[in-house]
Amino acid sequence: MAINDVTLTASMRTNLLQLQSVQDQIGKKQNILSTGNKINSALDGPTSFFAAKGLNQRAGDLSSLKDAMGQSISTIKAADKGVTAINDMIEQARGLTTAAYSALGTDAGSISTRKSLAAQFNALKDQIDKLAGDSGYAGKNLLAGNGLRMDSTSASRQAVNTIQGIENARVTNVVSADTYTVRIKGDGSIEAAAGDINNAEMAHGLVGLKLSGTMSSTMGSFSDVQIEVRGAIGRERSFIVSDGNESRTIKYFDNTQTIAANMTQASVSGTAQVTNVQLGGTIEAGDIFTITVEDQTFSYTATASDVAVGGNARAKVASALRNSINTALTGSGRLVNTDAKTVTVSTNGTITLTGATSPNSTREMSVKASTENALTKRISESFSSGTIVSFTVDRKLLEQSANGGNGISVLEKKVDIQIQASNLNGATITRDGMANRGEGKLSNGENAFAFDTGTVRFNVDQNKIKQAASANSAANLVTVQVTDANTSNDLTVQLNERNTNSITVKSQNLTTSGQGLRLDYAQNDWTDRSDIDKAVASLDYAKSNVRSASQTLSTNLNIITTRETFTKEFSDVLVEGANKLTLADQNEEGASLLMLQTRQQLGTIALSLANQSQQSILRLF
Repeated sequence: MAINDVTLTASMRTNLLQLQSVQDQIGKKQNILSTGNKINSALDGPTSFFAAKGLNQRAGDLSSLKDAMGQSISTIKAADKGVTAINDMIEQARGLTTAAYSALGTDAGSISTRKSLAAQFNALKDQIDKLAGDSGYAGKNLLAGNGLRMDSTSASRQAVNTIQGIENARVTNVVSADTYTVRIKGDGSIEAAAGDINNAEMAHGLVGLKLSGTMSSTMGSFSDVQIEVRGAIGRERSFIVSDGNESRTIKYFDNTQTIAANMTQASVSGTAQVTNVQLGGTIEAGDIFTITVEDQTFSYTATASDVAVGGNARAKVASALRNSINTALTGSGRLVNTDAKTVTVSTNGTITLTGATSPNSTREMSVKASTENALTKRISESFSSGTIVSFTVDRKLLEQSANGGNGISVLEKKVDIQIQASNLNGATITRDGMANRGEGKLSNGENAFAFDTGTVRFNVDQNKIKQAASANSAANLVTVQVTDANTSNDLTVQLNERNTNSITVKSQNLTTSGQGLRLDYAQNDWTDRSDIDKAVASLDYAKSNVRSASQTLSTNLNIITTRETFTKEFSDVLVEGANKLTLADQNEEGASLLMLQTRQQLGTIALSLANQSQQSILRLF
């Protein structure tokens, strides 16, 4: 033993060891109270520590899954908002079809109304596609479909577009692959709808109204022909005949023609009476001139040759009247033995009537003259489209018509041009220039041919389509699959921490394509009732698809929401179980610490007592 070593007594060493042990226990209790855990490391209890760690790790994994589920729920909710908005737009589109049904007339106003409604329908269709495209969340769009797309081939579109008078050929709303044969035929002959002819004749006092001719191969037209009549009864009339952008104005019944009888020399004994009949004004074919001599009437109706350009209409009409009167003055004529004797006509058209003479008395000759407008007039006008409009105006019928014959009549032009489209199943659709409006009538601009597999569309150039008909032109329009289906928009959600349970929410195609809602653009500007019927049918199909998509999304949302709730609650159970293994009872640990502190104080006292035995030695000195 070294000289400087200090030796403790046995009692002191025992008390000191007890104090050290108590101090260690106090430190442990203070650590438990500060952390709240009775197991803070593997040294504190390896079984409980590792069991709790496993439970906490699993709870953490489930918590991460719960976050992913929450994002998936948000993705589905975003899609559901899009479904709701699309459904609202479908209802708006249905309202447009209802309005179109209420405007099914063939008059210009009804046609314009339906065309406007069709344009609004197309705008809603485009907005539905935009809504579907804007309904994505976090890179997933559950309304965009699986990417499968079908379309016509560029080569077949080009082949159809090479047909004279056809352009912008395409197929919309492609449901499945098909081949469509487009054929043009007809001779281009022109006529008018019988009902329109009858209405115009009744309205304006026309007779023999007719549209004829052959459609021009370079200036053809499907335009309606319009006849407008202006003017008052007994006054000048204007007939304005229009075909598309071309118009002709024919004036008739100008009432400027005149005829007047003037006595230039009175009859006295031995002197004959002389009366001149003078014609004046503008003479038209059909104008009627009448001279009454000694109560005998002589009338003449001016002819087209009488009023020909470069001729002297007055002289010709006067000569014709003179000839009739002269015939009556000779032989057994009506004027023989009357007070009339001779009749002559001058180059300026003046008719001179000379009476008979008597040596001892006066022989007075009665002469009267009158004129009236032509009873009828034949009108025929040709237009660059190939249309010929011809009719006869009957003055009496015109003036007896409602509103004195004034007003506008529209004649629906019919042209012998047909365009047929047929598919591989043998279905054939024809748009015919001879059809009545509203019954599949061919028109200028876009024409649509709706099949179960898609809608064939192209623009018809009315100026040139006759050339294709004359050549009996035909070509095929082919649709094929252009993109494959994929799963890029499908949403897969893991439901457990081992990745052995998951659910896949498939993307719904709520675009208006043939693989989705099958909601096509309005066909033929809703000219035909059948076009509106097809729009209604497509809306019904779209509505059904939207409901199905909504139900699918709702079912998946309920599943994921339920699993999210389960995951949260189950994670809480795991954490609770881990806490039971590691968490300390604060009350128990506090009481234990108090007891240890008491033991520490007692140990200190015991050590002090043991030390007093050593201090007693000092009292010996």
